[in-house]
Amino acid sequence: MTTCLVLGGNGFIGSHLVEALLRKGFSVKVFGDFKSRTKNLDTISHRIEIIRGDFLCEPDLAAAMQNVEFLFHYISTTNPVTSFDNPRYDVETNIIGSIRMMELAVKNDIKKIIFPSTGGTIYGEPDHVPINEAAPTNPLNPYAISKLTLEKYLNYFFIQYGMDYLVVRYSNPYGRRQNPHGNQGVIPIFLNKIKNDEAPVIYGDGMSVRDYIYIDDAIDATIALFDKKIVDKIYNVGSGKGVSINQLIDIMATITDRDVTPIYQNDNRNYIKKVILDIKKVQSHTGWYPKVDLAQGIGITWDWLVKE
Repeated sequence: MTTCLVLGGNGFIGSHLVEALLRKGFSVKVFGDFKSRTKNLDTISHRIEIIRGDFLCEPDLAAAMQNVEFLFHYISTTNPVTSFDNPRYDVETNIIGSIRMMELAVKNDIKKIIFPSTGGTIYGEPDHVPINEAAPTNPLNPYAISKLTLEKYLNYFFIQYGMDYLVVRYSNPYGRRQNPHGNQGVIPIFLNKIKNDEAPVIYGDGMSVRDYIYIDDAIDATIALFDKKIVDKIYNVGSGKGVSINQLIDIMATITDRDVTPIYQNDNRNYIKKVILDIKKVQSHTGWYPKVDLAQGIGITWDWLVKE
């Protein structure tokens, strides 16, 4: 049986990925520090191998890679918000740690690395939308700069050592299991505020437009790309549609049947005004298409959150 190792498989995206790999019949190892226990994997823990370790500890990573064919690198030590506060930490952990991981992957004869990049921030402020994979990359925050750097290193390791890779540039995945108490993922954060009769906080005027994709659709696209024998290495995965923060609030008010009055605050950080991904490439190469529209996805996420 083919074995996959998922770094960060206890996280929001990673846990859904682990489930999908099991459905495809793979043997799955999950590596992480599991500081938040194994809640996201509790229902499938008997079907996977859980490996506790430190991503920045070379012996831990090397041990986890034994007898593994495919590596899914879904660990990140920062996110778009926290990376602003400490760019050096982002470099020392995400970039250096990931390069160390790639070196170990070569030594352990890993066939392919699958890497989740960021379609939401890697292009910077685009000249036009939707944005395809050939558009210029001009990331404006440390998180996206790290993602782009690691894309380049994956290509280097492919050229230098023949280690295959796949980069999936997700837009803004959302859905069940996304942390509603964190600082990333506006949909569960806002829904949790609404659940607790609190006002969502919007930075700026709420006119910034983003591309949101429900988690099941994002994972289906990833598996579709993983299944195919494709030559291309980089793919956008999103809904192909844009919605403003203010429109999100309106949809949430309808779904939850609550009066929602957000608080608007100024923020000196540089936020991109409009990002919508062109998803024609992944559609033409795999036949995949997003099945869950935004209102439906928000409704599913709301139902999950209410039961939490």
